[in-house]
Amino acid sequence: MSTHSDTDVSHEKRSFKKPTMPNLDSEWLTQVLLYLNLSVFAMAGAIARQGITLLTVFTGSYSPSGLLWCNFGGCIIMGWLEESDIFAVIEEQKGVEKRKIPLYVGIGPGFCGSITSFSSIMLEAFLFGANQNIPKADYPDAGYGVQSVMAIGLIHYSLSFAGLLIGHHIADFLPIPCMSVPFERAVSFVIGCCSIALFCLFIIFAAVWKSWRTWMYLGLWALAGANFRFQFSRMNRLGSGKNPWGTFTSNMIGTIILSVGVILQMGFVGDSQLVTNVVQCQIIGGIANGFCASLSTVSDLVNECYNMSYKRAYVYGWFTNFFGFSLMIVILGSFTWTNSLTAPHCA
Repeated sequence: MSTHSDTDVSHEKRSFKKPTMPNLDSEWLTQVLLYLNLSVFAMAGAIARQGITLLTVFTGSYSPSGLLWCNFGGCIIMGWLEESDIFAVIEEQKGVEKRKIPLYVGIGPGFCGSITSFSSIMLEAFLFGANQNIPKADYPDAGYGVQSVMAIGLIHYSLSFAGLLIGHHIADFLPIPCMSVPFERAVSFVIGCCSIALFCLFIIFAAVWKSWRTWMYLGLWALAGANFRFQFSRMNRLGSGKNPWGTFTSNMIGTIILSVGVILQMGFVGDSQLVTNVVQCQIIGGIANGFCASLSTVSDLVNECYNMSYKRAYVYGWFTNFFGFSLMIVILGSFTWTNSLTAPHCA
């Protein structure tokens, strides 16, 4: 009997398996964490852009646009991220590019790409150039709008390029130790898990408190816009890889949708406004300030120009802005000059 009992015990010991930790380095988990980090940082970037705009636009402000601060700050972070060696060890040990590291994707394409916006610059240039701001400016004549368009372009891109260089200088002046593979994976894993809870809380708050709905629409649409932009970025490698077609496509699509969104939200035809329902107005605002602004980006555009030869950079930058502004004129201008714009019903 004792021999049989000992055999049973030994068999139980052999059959017992020690619980193993999940493989945090698997490919599928990397992809999940990449998109979770991209999404939560995109929401943070869009909300930060809207918050900075509300804080920096006030009566007597030197700049009538909060977007200046957003593009400037986003390019500083992008410059630091590109020049810093914080992900160098991960690139070397895993043999991957930065764009495949979840935490880098979250901070770079996610946060920087969403806090900056190309389509919003095009809208701002059109509204000032065509004198369609509310209230309208008292220009001596229509030709003065041309100066406004040129000033907007010069100021936005001068500050954006300056921000990128400042980011480079910060990375050189304040070097940060390289991040190890386990540490980056742990951080991105925690952020990914927290992001799921954050998405749920965001929706619950918006359902309970109406004042949160504008921010919910903004954040959720920004999440979609950033993910579409990230997919379009795969086109940057087409052909020789020297022409960033993905960024160009994202910026143009964002500008087109924004033009249509402004018409729906602010359009006034005959004796009535196109959209008078508050919820519909808020949803369109979320598409305009969330989806379109996050789908289009200035930080990637400026960084790409910086890494090109100066001739190619001038051609790429000029063509992008010329084509984007032309789309805004054709779509929004054709409506504005035959009808009119007014303040949104949900303003």
